[in-house]
Amino acid sequence: MKRSLLLLTLLVGFLGLFRPTEAQAQSGERMLLYTKSGKVIPYRVQHLDSIKFLTDKVDLALHPQIAPHPNGATGAMKLTVGAVGQNVRRISFVLPEAHQVAKMDEYQCLQLFDPEEAARAGLQILEAEGNKQYDLPSMQRGYSYTALFLPYDELVCPGDVTRVQFTVPLGTLKGEPSIQVPFSDVKANGFKAKLIPNGDVKGYFYLCEETNNPARDQKMQELGIPDMKHYIVQFGVDPETGKPYEGVKEKTFSELKKNVEYTLYVVLIDAEGQYSDLYDTFKVITKPKGTSETASCTIEVTEITEQTATITTTPDVNTSSFRETIFPKGTKTEEEMLAYLRDTPETAQLPFHTEPHTWVWEELEPATTYVAVALAKNADDKWGPLVQKEFTTKALQTEPKLPLEYVAEYNLNEEGNNFVSTQATDVSGYFTYQEAIEKANKVTIAGANYHLPTQAEWMSIIPLDKSPVDYINFAVAYDQKDISETVSVAGKEVTSTNDYHAAGDGIVYALRYKGTELVSAWRYELVPNDGHRVLKITARPLATPLTITVEDIAKDSFWTGEKEVVRQFPASGMVTSSGSVVFRGSEGYFWSATDNGPFYAWGMFFGDSSSDVGRYMSRLKNSVRLFVDAE
Repeated sequence: MKRSLLLLTLLVGFLGLFRPTEAQAQSGERMLLYTKSGKVIPYRVQHLDSIKFLTDKVDLALHPQIAPHPNGATGAMKLTVGAVGQNVRRISFVLPEAHQVAKMDEYQCLQLFDPEEAARAGLQILEAEGNKQYDLPSMQRGYSYTALFLPYDELVCPGDVTRVQFTVPLGTLKGEPSIQVPFSDVKANGFKAKLIPNGDVKGYFYLCEETNNPARDQKMQELGIPDMKHYIVQFGVDPETGKPYEGVKEKTFSELKKNVEYTLYVVLIDAEGQYSDLYDTFKVITKPKGTSETASCTIEVTEITEQTATITTTPDVNTSSFRETIFPKGTKTEEEMLAYLRDTPETAQLPFHTEPHTWVWEELEPATTYVAVALAKNADDKWGPLVQKEFTTKALQTEPKLPLEYVAEYNLNEEGNNFVSTQATDVSGYFTYQEAIEKANKVTIAGANYHLPTQAEWMSIIPLDKSPVDYINFAVAYDQKDISETVSVAGKEVTSTNDYHAAGDGIVYALRYKGTELVSAWRYELVPNDGHRVLKITARPLATPLTITVEDIAKDSFWTGEKEVVRQFPASGMVTSSGSVVFRGSEGYFWSATDNGPFYAWGMFFGDSSSDVGRYMSRLKNSVRLFVDAE
């Protein structure tokens, strides 16, 4: 054979630079090596000086043989490597069962020599040398294997895979392992079984299935499982441990078909780990069920949510077995539903039931009407009428957007075309009322549409001014409850009752929007932010029906950060008609889009002791805080 470091495809753009035996690469290019085992190895070309192709012939021949061990021990096999090719420097081999590699090609077999792939397949990579013999690890009696051998040359370049097929003789088990399986309490839908192994049984696998089960046969074919013994060993482990069962076990089988033969299949393990032949003689027939009268069911649908529904189907006394499912309304005719339940082969998704059955259907579509259907048959295997029950899942319940969420996070800049990026008191733009209308009444920033809020929109955040004590007053202790307010939120008028509470310590708490879906807790406070004074407003949605008071939300433990919306407003002051900046660092003024005659307009204010929505001279220059348009 010819030696090649790797069977590869070169995806490089410098093939024109190749010399007969060596390829020079341009710096910075990339190369992909496609190995025989299917791996792709990437390289940056600057890490390679050249690529050399070796075309000399090498001898990597192997002639291994595997035969029963001369000692005659059960499961013992002897490997004779024999003479090897003159260039063989190393031999690796694996011992998969024959059915595992029966349909594998050369490249797929090579992958089993990758440690990760070998571990994934449950194989151990072993090493051998020429002209030597080895005792193989204990093999399972009666099993067929295909040993795979891979030689390497002095450059650790692999050759071709050599296959050696062999079958382990049956041999004898250690001791006389056996098991008894008595059945009891046999009913139409199940029975009890007790598995009693003797002292020579180290462990065992078992499964209980219909004796004649086409679905099982199809599953074995799809998974490449060669026989029932392998099937029981693969799927008959203890689900709690993932290992074979040990000791006496009692099991109650339910939800079975009436008047059907079931077999409890068992494979024993002896003291040395060898598997017994398949036990397939433990059989039981469930009792008949139902009558010769027309069979039917009742359907009850409960606990309906946006995406789930609990459906209980109860058969009548005439029913021997039934099937049930659901369909979105209108997707199938009655005849199609009948045919589906009547003619579909039994699967885990569409089984037969004999007793009342409750199932929680999940991943349903919200606000969608479904039809729950059931079809029962009597003791004579005659189908009854199709039973139907409609139900509709709930619409998705999304929490409404709080008014504070519509407020932009920062003030408008001096040019009126973007936001500033901090809450500093000396970076915002100042605008007369008319300038605010002209520049900011409607504006698009970073793809989002904003507008100058109206007086009623500002009132959704800060209440209207009130004499003698504003609803938001930081300096005095007070309680004002069940205050009726009408404001605008996302373009809609909202009327609600509101509670305000303050201890005179610089923080005001409010229980706002009572009686609406916007009911929420609010907290107003003057705080420093990087050395600048800001009005900090925090809002949090509340569940309904309302069970807390404004005194409850005045506790520090209430404000956990969960679902809280926060906005800050810098105390940027205002610019007077003479051009002087006043009240910077102590007060904040923000225009609304609502005028109050020729000389005044509405706006939001906060200062040392209070905050409100009031009227201000239009020629003064205030800050602008935009609200995002409702979707």
